[in-house]
Amino acid sequence: MSNVRGAIAYRGRVGSGQTDAQGALSLEGAAAIAADALYAAGATPHLGSVTLRRTQSAAPCLGDIVTCTLEPGGEAERVLASIHGPQGVAWEALVQLTEPMPTAPAASEPALPLPEMQLMRPMRAGDCDQAGHVNVRVFMELADEATRMLLAATPGAGRHLQIAQVRITFKRELFRGDVVTVHSGVRRADTQGAELVHGIVHLASGALACVVETRVAPEPGGVGSADGNRPALEGLMSLAGEWPRLPQARAPAAPRAGAEADAGAVVTAMAVVDAWDCDESARLCLRALVNLCSTGARQYLATIGLTGERFLRERITVAAVDYLIDVVQRPGLGCNVTMRTAFLSGSAKSIRFAHHLVDSDTGTVYAVVEIVGVMLDLAAHRSTEIPPDVKQRLGLG
Repeated sequence: MSNVRGAIAYRGRVGSGQTDAQGALSLEGAAAIAADALYAAGATPHLGSVTLRRTQSAAPCLGDIVTCTLEPGGEAERVLASIHGPQGVAWEALVQLTEPMPTAPAASEPALPLPEMQLMRPMRAGDCDQAGHVNVRVFMELADEATRMLLAATPGAGRHLQIAQVRITFKRELFRGDVVTVHSGVRRADTQGAELVHGIVHLASGALACVVETRVAPEPGGVGSADGNRPALEGLMSLAGEWPRLPQARAPAAPRAGAEADAGAVVTAMAVVDAWDCDESARLCLRALVNLCSTGARQYLATIGLTGERFLRERITVAAVDYLIDVVQRPGLGCNVTMRTAFLSGSAKSIRFAHHLVDSDTGTVYAVVEIVGVMLDLAAHRSTEIPPDVKQRLGLG
């Protein structure tokens, strides 16, 4: 990033919806990236016109890392947005504003250093739940993307290593319009895999919003021998650091979920793995897994008396504050899957439950997900007691 001119307003990977038939960043994809950068800079309400043009540099392709920078375009009401790929600036957008672009507030300097920034992105309406909070699937999507970008910098790692375990610990709420950066580093690595850590930071305040810990390892049945993976893992070992500003999550509470669903588990979701649920390897991506978990959680909560209608009427909800995801193997395109959910434990204000994602046809367990949910009073904006009838159903006294 040292050769990039201007202020960075966007950083990410080229996604499948941003490419043309040849797999290169398309006009529509470039426009979407420029729009996100302008949105992050607060320029969207002042847009007059946008002129987008290709440069002579090769266009970035699917999976490539791109950066969008903003700099003055010669007049106070003009901004030049440049989209940088591996070969240099691939697209330029000359933006005419109706008034000068507002000055962004200075971000607070963190007290302790963070790993290198992998992503910068604004939070849009589609990233939020019914209450206006950024949804947990977005945190997982950001961490998944940051993991791929970090692995891409290590030869061989991005091709053979996959996320095997995830721990998400929430620190503060994010809302529509917030701009976040994702900083990713390696905690430790050995010949079996590597432990990565991602800090999702609210850009304007510098506050840590979420810590996501991921363990990457060779995927069962995947490509690559142990010897073939060794150079990639040794490369990750050389990047290892402590990163004290990103605290390690506390040990999971007991009882833990078993390798298979309990006999009393209820079916809370059924689905078919479709093309839009998959990554480039045609296997279920983590964003889609968390989507299934969110659906299953709402269905499970309804079975214990916390229905959607009750949430609206009483202005309460259950917010996930801790996710622990163990990926055994990822289902492929076309697989029929079922989510089975069971209660683990609870307290006056929180509920722990576990999802098992299984193959509907063979019973193979694909993933085990443990969730801690806290009861919230939306009117008072604070945690509250679980309703007495729900406690009774769960045997919490």
